[in-house]
Amino acid sequence: MRITGPEPSSSSDGAKRFRPVQNPDRLFEDEVRRIARQLWPSAQFSGSANVDGAERDGVFETEQCIHLLEATTSRKKQKAADDTRKLARLAVKLQSRSRRRPVQCWFVTRDEPEADQRSVAAKAGCAINVLSFSQFQSRLVDAASYLNVRLNHAFGSIRDPEDGSLEPRVPYVKLDILETESQKLWSVEDIATQMRDGQSFVILGDYGAGKSMTLREVFSRLRTDYFKKETSRFPIYLNLRDHQGQSDPSEILERHARRIGFGNPHHLVRAWKANYVLLLLDGFDEVTGLGIQGMRKKLKESRYRAMKAVREFVRNTPRDSGMVVAGRAHYFDTKRERYNALASADRFLELSLSDFTDLQVQEYLVRSGCPCTVPRWMPTRPLLVGYLASRRMLPTLSEKAPAPEGEDNDPAVGWDALLDRVAAREATIEAGIDGAAVRDILERLATSARESSDGLGGVAPDVVITAFKQVCGYAPDDEAMVLLKRLPGLGASGSVDQSRQFIDADLADACRAGDVVDFALDPFNFDHEVFSGLEYPLDSLGVQVAALLLGRRGCTERKLNAAIDHAKQVGTPPVLQGDLVRISMELDYTVSCDTFVTNILVNEMEIGSTQGDHSRLVFQDCIFGRLSLEPSLTPSRLPRFQGCYVAEVEGRISMADMPKGFFDEECSVESFMTAGGSTDALLNLDLPLGCRVTLTILKKVYLQKGRGRREGALSRGLGHQERRVVPDALRLLRSQGLIVDYRKGETTVWLPVRTQTARVKRLLAAPSGSNDPLLAHAERLD
Repeated sequence: MRITGPEPSSSSDGAKRFRPVQNPDRLFEDEVRRIARQLWPSAQFSGSANVDGAERDGVFETEQCIHLLEATTSRKKQKAADDTRKLARLAVKLQSRSRRRPVQCWFVTRDEPEADQRSVAAKAGCAINVLSFSQFQSRLVDAASYLNVRLNHAFGSIRDPEDGSLEPRVPYVKLDILETESQKLWSVEDIATQMRDGQSFVILGDYGAGKSMTLREVFSRLRTDYFKKETSRFPIYLNLRDHQGQSDPSEILERHARRIGFGNPHHLVRAWKANYVLLLLDGFDEVTGLGIQGMRKKLKESRYRAMKAVREFVRNTPRDSGMVVAGRAHYFDTKRERYNALASADRFLELSLSDFTDLQVQEYLVRSGCPCTVPRWMPTRPLLVGYLASRRMLPTLSEKAPAPEGEDNDPAVGWDALLDRVAAREATIEAGIDGAAVRDILERLATSARESSDGLGGVAPDVVITAFKQVCGYAPDDEAMVLLKRLPGLGASGSVDQSRQFIDADLADACRAGDVVDFALDPFNFDHEVFSGLEYPLDSLGVQVAALLLGRRGCTERKLNAAIDHAKQVGTPPVLQGDLVRISMELDYTVSCDTFVTNILVNEMEIGSTQGDHSRLVFQDCIFGRLSLEPSLTPSRLPRFQGCYVAEVEGRISMADMPKGFFDEECSVESFMTAGGSTDALLNLDLPLGCRVTLTILKKVYLQKGRGRREGALSRGLGHQERRVVPDALRLLRSQGLIVDYRKGETTVWLPVRTQTARVKRLLAAPSGSNDPLLAHAERLD
């Protein structure tokens, strides 16, 4: 532990503060006395004392023993001789007065004691414990032992994407870590340093974004700092998923110690309470397995209750001790809910992980030895890129289209082609199974995974075998079992029953569409019992893939309505009925029968101008994450909402602004994200018109939820002058590789290029002071 001068600390606003300069020797003595009070709690009010006219660094009297303490940062022999003589003389005097209690002497040095220091202590006239600060601290907790055994246990969801081992073969590739408010760029080293100084963080990211890898790098840095004696605090890394149902921090720490094989579980509790711990809590979104059906009014309260353990850690961890809490960005409906549930509003900085940039993708692919490229429509989340690269499932460089204009940017088309490619490759393992059957098995497993609250699984081994039997009509033989054990897109879930889960949310969503499509095409002969435990809905990508496949296979409006009606008649779960009506809306089909969809959760839904009539469709007691409404809607053709909760409405400014008859009086909205409110700040900047319009488009495409923006929506909230510039701004952004487009019926949809997310966020955070070359080009737009 090196104490050399002013110690920086962090206030609740994240700014550094400095304590007055203190004597390093005095600081060291205070730290040793703090440990002593934890070791001998019955003497917690004892400390330094003047005895017989001499100052003593520590005198601690308990019912069982009297402890005498001297501490020094000096490595000089004479200092050791003076201190140990003081200890010996006082020990002899106190022992003569109190024969019932033994007297123990402790001589603690900052560094490993020198041989000369030990030799003079041995000649002091009584037994003296000579030990370093680390050795003295290890009596409280053997931090070095913990830090070593912790390396042998899983860190969050980290697995090698190819074989599932706990140690990935490709080393960590640095990600862009951005401060949510300012978009300031942080590094792992910055986070570790600030944690040592007392700053706490919430780190947010999508599933597979690299949260666990980032936290492990922070842990590694703090571990190194501890062994180099840069700090007296050591990191504890907790997988919150290991502590389902626990809310008491002491119980969690003790279970964690037993899981990793640390010999003294209560020592971790003692060290945490003594402020010797830097906590890393990974996976707040994995704490609860609560279902989502029938919980419209209780979902928020359930999430709050599930976060009790995190709040207890936050409230009981000393404020000058840094900590990190990590989880998925969209686990909570709003920022306010996240702040309340995590008790993070007043002491935590919020950081977010971006997808791989172009350079980071290139670095990862080089390290993995994979000469391939990532399609522009595909998210560049580290886990997804790593998995597909390790299995050689990405297009090789020779297969890359000669020009961006030749690439199909429609994500639904891309995912459909990728699933065919992945399935065909895996089918080569088993000559008796073709690629179509492999894809069918994956799609059936994706349906099974919809019984979980996040739609990813776990899928138990017997469920995998059952899916094979349902698709192929016979039990798997030995060769087929080889295929099933390495089915693409599935990874270890970390559970004890060897369950597996989908490695990416988009991949799972694309697979979920398969069984829904098969049901829609032949509802009367499809075994609807496969949907019996359905809980998680299709997300927007799944709806788009299903609509694409149904359109290709000639599913008419009449046939889809027959499927919707049959789903109601046989009592399929409301989630399936919700999937079917959303697919109908995506295809612009009329829902011709009275349909009530009840008690489902829909993460995002867009309602645009339509030729189809959805007035006979009612969503009742449902939860919507985001509901986006186009400006021009025909109220008589819209679905109705009764008793629904919506976290965020985009395109309207209030309940009074909603289409007539659209919401009933029992519906509630958490917030309205108005078009003007989201663009006014940018439009009022002292920048050329072209720059302002270009920035506004980037904000809508990148920072608002959803999987793309219809071209008409990009002019929403703009005046006449700004609207004129939109076409040129779109061409500029496409030429700069910041957005891509595809046709969806008669409409053009614009998508972000995910490798450019961090760049765009920094540009939007400080456009007036940015040197980004995009602005120089945008200035010329008028």
